[in-house]
Amino acid sequence: MFRLVYNIKKKEEAPEAETQKEPDNPLMRKKKTPEELAKEAEEADQDELTKLKNTLETQVNEWKSQIESKCVIQ
Repeated sequence: MFRLVYNIKKKEEAPEAETQKEPDNPLMRKKKTPEELAKEAEEADQDELTKLKNTLETQVNEWKSQIESKCVIQ
């Protein structure tokens, strides 16, 4: 009756998916398996290699354009 008089709604239950969500406290999070850690390390290496590759390609293209601008083919 109290809820009806003051128009208070009942608290809805959270879906199970949200209850399984990792906690905000980093000390309470699930520990990663060695496989997960290895996968993350491999992805980081690939990212570094991709950055290096892009940097080298850019530099080579700049050199190419400089050489082409200096050479005149008749």
